[in-house]
Amino acid sequence: MTRPNFLWSRRSLVRRGVAFSGAGAFFAAGFASGMASAQGAKIAPAVAHYQAIPKGKATCENCSSFVSPSACKVVSGDIAPTGWCMLYAAKR
Repeated sequence: MTRPNFLWSRRSLVRRGVAFSGAGAFFAAGFASGMASAQGAKIAPAVAHYQAIPKGKATCENCSSFVSPSACKVVSGDIAPTGWCMLYAAKR
């Protein structure tokens, strides 16, 4: 007897859950970034998951929110040009 198409395996449910939670985090970060910019408030580095080391080629100095020499339009505090956070948006 064959299984109906509507039954999902545990593996497919986990994969879909991970994909949806990742997408949710991505959109929440974008929403938080837009809200902070609109209100003039900045997000704490811990909330933005800021780190002083780059994530691959993504660095703060390559981000559209970076303000030279060591500031950010979205994240508060001292920002290293070689740093990175989850709100990173590459310059166009």
